[in-house]
Amino acid sequence: MTRAFAVEAALRCYPTWWQVRYGDEVRSVADDLGTEGRTAKRLAFDLVRGAIRVRTGPQGMPKVYRLWAKRTRLSIAVATLPWMLGAPFVVMAMGSSSLHSLGGKVIYDGFTPVGSRLQLLPTSGHYPLNHSGFPPLAPPLTVAGSIAACAVLGIAVLFFVTLIVLAIGWSRLTTGIRHSSSSQRRNVMLLAWAPGFALLADIGVFVTQTLVRPSVYRLSTGAPAVPLNGNPAAAHALGVVLAIVAIVGWLVSILCVAAAAKQAEIAPSDLRFGRTVSTTVAALFALLVAAYTMWGIGLIMQARQAARGTFTTITYSSQGLWLPMILLLFVLVALSALGARAAVRSWKVISLELI
Repeated sequence: MTRAFAVEAALRCYPTWWQVRYGDEVRSVADDLGTEGRTAKRLAFDLVRGAIRVRTGPQGMPKVYRLWAKRTRLSIAVATLPWMLGAPFVVMAMGSSSLHSLGGKVIYDGFTPVGSRLQLLPTSGHYPLNHSGFPPLAPPLTVAGSIAACAVLGIAVLFFVTLIVLAIGWSRLTTGIRHSSSSQRRNVMLLAWAPGFALLADIGVFVTQTLVRPSVYRLSTGAPAVPLNGNPAAAHALGVVLAIVAIVGWLVSILCVAAAAKQAEIAPSDLRFGRTVSTTVAALFALLVAAYTMWGIGLIMQARQAARGTFTTITYSSQGLWLPMILLLFVLVALSALGARAAVRSWKVISLELI
C-alpha cells in the first residue's frame, strides 16, 4: 500500500466540507511525515482516528444551514436505527416461557403468571379437582422469577410504545419529504416508504397463507387429522417465506430509511420534531435494555431461591442467549444515546445561529 493511496483512502472518511477546507494541507503534512519515516499504515490509522473525532464532534464545521441540517438528520438516524436493529431480536431472543414445579408442569389463567392463579398439571396428566372445581394450586413463583416475568411485560410495553413513536416520526419524515422542493424528492420518498412496502409484502404473504391453510379436517380415533381443503404443503412453505420476507424487509427498511434521512431536505420544524423523536427513542431503548438486563438477572437468581424451598420456576426457551445479547445491546444503546446527544447539540446550533 503506497503512502498516497493510504492518505487518499483515509481522507474519504472525513466529511466533504472538511476535505475541501483541510485536504491539501493534510496531504502536504503527510508527505513531510512520510519523508521522516512515518509508515503508510500509521498515517492511515492516525487519519481515520481523526475522522472519527470529526464525525462525532463538529468542531470547525462552517456555520452553514445545509451542513448542520444534514448532521442533525444523520444524528437522528443514528439515535433511532439501533433500536430498529436490536429491539426485535430482544423479543426473539427470549423465546416462549414455561412454568415448572416439583409436582409437574404449571399453568396459569392470566396474561402474565405474576398475580395469576397458578395451577398444577402433573406430568401424568391426571389430577384431582379441588372443592372449587379447579386443579390444585401450584407453589408460588420465586421473587426473582416474578421479577423476570414483570420484566418481560415491561419489555413488551416499551417495544410497542417505541414502535408507535417511530411510526409517528416516520410519518413526519415522509410528510416533510413530500413538501420539500428537492429535485431528488421522488427517489428519497421511495426510500422512506420502504417500511410501508415491506409491511404490504408481509400482509400479502400472510393473507395468501391464510387462504391456502386447511380449515376443515376429518378426525378418526387413533389416526392423525386429515385436511379436507386447502394445501398444507403450500401453507407451510408460505410460513417460511413469511418469516424470510419479514426479516429481510425489516433489515432493508433500516438501510433505506437511513439513506432517506441522509438525502432528505426537510424544514427546520421537521428537524426539531425529529430531534424530539430521537431523544425519546434513545430513552425508551435504554429502559428496554434495563428491563432485559433485569430479566436475565432474575432468571439467574431464581435458581438460588428455588433451592431453598418449594417454588414454581419460570424458564424461557432461548434464555441462553441473554449474555451475548446484552453485550450487543449495551453497544447499541450507547450508540443511540450518542446519536440523540449529537442531534440535540446540532439542533441547538441551528436554532440559535442559523435560523
